[in-house]
Amino acid sequence: MKLTTKGRYAVLALTDLAMEGDKGFVKISHIAVRQNISSTYLEQILLKLKREGLVIGVRGPNGGYKLAASPEKIMIADIVNIVEGKMEAKGCVSKSGSCTGVSGRCMTHDLWDELSRHIELFLGQISLRDIIKGNVLGRSSPPRAFDY
Repeated sequence: MKLTTKGRYAVLALTDLAMEGDKGFVKISHIAVRQNISSTYLEQILLKLKREGLVIGVRGPNGGYKLAASPEKIMIADIVNIVEGKMEAKGCVSKSGSCTGVSGRCMTHDLWDELSRHIELFLGQISLRDIIKGNVLGRSSPPRAFDY
């Protein structure tokens, strides 16, 4: 499980669009320069996000991209899942197949499965608005100690 540059750049590009607010369409070249991302690579990412309805894209001299919804409605998990697919912390074959290559599930299957759920829950609670407002730190706090 590794978040690739595609996932990181997708979040970065949409955060850039969120910062622009309702100023209209933003050219790929402007995002690319501000975020130090290849325009060609960024275009591939934004086209995928457009097909899935997270951004609106318009061609032409006054064209560009803008968010399809307000920043508080676009969750980071949605962005990552679109460009990366579902993030899995395990390398298991499938739910019906074998993890070990012999038979059954590996001994650590549940551990990695639970970690995947935590990642999904964490990213599913953070919106683009949270990022631009700086409301991300402290979201993953350790469990409370129990009084015995």
